[in-house]
Formats: sequence, structure tokens, C-alpha cells
Amino acid sequence: MFQLLRFVSQSLVVLSLFFAFDVFAAARLEPLTVGFSNITATYAPLWIAVEEHVGVKYGLDLKAIYAGRVRPQQLLATGEVPIVIASGTGTMTSHIVGIKDQVLVATITSKIGTSLFAKADLKNVEDLKGKTIATGRPAAFLDATVRYVLRSKFGLIPDRDVKLLPTGEPYLGLQALERGVVDAAAMSIPHLFIARKAGFRELISFDKLGVEYPYTSVVVLRQTAAKNPELVERFLKCLVEGIHIFNTNKAKTLAAFKRYMKGADDDILEESYQHTRATIDDAPYPSLQVVKGGLDMLSLQYPQAKQTDASLIVDPSFMKKIDDSGFIRTLYRK
Repeated sequence: MFQLLRFVSQSLVVLSLFFAFDVFAAARLEPLTVGFSNITATYAPLWIAVEEHVGVKYGLDLKAIYAGRVRPQQLLATGEVPIVIASGTGTMTSHIVGIKDQVLVATITSKIGTSLFAKADLKNVEDLKGKTIATGRPAAFLDATVRYVLRSKFGLIPDRDVKLLPTGEPYLGLQALERGVVDAAAMSIPHLFIARKAGFRELISFDKLGVEYPYTSVVVLRQTAAKNPELVERFLKCLVEGIHIFNTNKAKTLAAFKRYMKGADDDILEESYQHTRATIDDAPYPSLQVVKGGLDMLSLQYPQAKQTDASLIVDPSFMKKIDDSGFIRTLYRK
């Protein structure tokens, strides 16, 4: 009986120490909120890192906040968040107009997962002449890529041969196509799968054309990268682990999809998973070449983009340090 009481007593002491340590460790976590600009599958590595509490391993209380497509740059500028994940359009545009305080430190994917869908009676791209196309927000990612592809790949001059109608959020472009307000609409994942399922004709697959863009990128202020490089590195390790879970644990990935991509059917989530898994980068380096291509696209609206120094927009040093340490190789050997 005495031995039993002593065992129970010792166990309680151990448990007390364990919980005390756990509370102490939690209290020492550094809060980090990351803004993200889009509800699409390429952002899932962030969602997974949050849901699986990956940040704890790196001393971070990691949270994510949906900022929409307009606010990410504002959140950075005001200091509300130190890191955002967004299309590289805002950062490239800032550099084009001479504001060079933002830098891309990672790009989750440069495959844009975008297609142009049209009414069934439009048989080919040439039939778009004189028609109206929904393109999202003016001068944003969809708008820039549609203008570039139509002009450079098919010889259609935007605003002359075709009318581009900004509709805001991508789902509004799909709604405009469904209601006959437009003749075609550019859509990314998951809306392109919805459009395909609804029977609209897929006239152009941008991925099949080989179009690349700094589509889902990690953006920080240059001063954050300089003054708090450890924070940036710790977050990128969280993100890389999120990518690893995406690639190796479908159940956890789909659970994150369901939490953030609310209302999407299971088959849409499955298609989003399969497509994104084939395009996501294990080592998400920001690409100088891809940014140069992005500036070329934006030059149709901003001629000065041709004189913009792309090397000032990317900083691959953080990913190189993580990669050179063997961190990524070790993850995939487990």
C-alpha cells in the first residue's frame, strides 16, 4: 500500500512538472500572425501549419488572418502583420512605381492554375473577338495574365479586340458568366473546377501554355528581413513543414481545405488537392526568372516595368540557408 501511494505521489509530481513546463513553454511562444490574400489550395501549407501547431516547434504562436486581395500590402505597410502570403503583383507594382520596401522571400508555386472559360457557343480563342471577358480586379493578377496571354499568345489586343470587365472576386466572374453578363471569364482554383463541372468551355489553360508568375509568394518588408531575419527563417520552416504535410498527409490537407474553403464540394476539394500537389514546390525559392516574366506581363499596363530591377524584388537567401542546412531533405527522409 505504501509503495502504491508513493508511486501515485511520484506520478502526480511528474504530471505537475509536465503541465507546468507546458504552460511555461506556451507562455514563451512568440505571437506571429500571417496575412493571406486568397482562399485557394496553394495557400494550404499556411493553413496546415496553423492547424497542426507547427509553429510551436519554432517558438511561434502561429495564426493566419484572411486579408483579401487588397489589404495584404496595407497590413504590411501599417505593421499589423510582419509577413503576408499573396500574389507577387502588389510587390512588383510597388517596385515599378518606385516603392521598393517589399521583397519576396519564398514562392509556394509559380504555376498559376488559371483557365479562361467561355459560353459553349464559343468554339475557339478567335471567337472571343468583340466579346466581354471577366478578369477580376483591375491591374491585379488575373487581369495582368489575361492581358498578357491574349496579346502575346493569340494576337488579341485587350480593350480593342476584346473588352475586359473587372468583376472583383473570382467567384463574381463565374457568376457573371453564369448569368450571361460576360461571354468568358478567367478563373483560378477552385472556381475553374466549378466552371468545368458546369459545362463551360475551357478555351485557354494558362498552365498548358507554360505561363508562370510569382503566384503564391511570401512577402515581407525589407526592414523586417534585415532586423528580424530569425523570425522570417522560423516562419519559412513552418511553411516548408506545411508543404511537407500537404505532400505526405492527404487527410490532414483535406481537413484544412474543409476548414478554410468552406462550401466547396468534396470532388472540388479533391481536384484542388491533386492539381496543387503536382505544382507545389518542396523548396519554395522565389524565382528571379519568374519575377522577370511577371514584370514583362505588367509592362502592358506599366511601361516602366521594363526598367524595374527584378533582383531587388526577390531575396532567396532565407530559403537557401534552410535548404543548405539539410532541413528539407531531413523532412522527406522521415
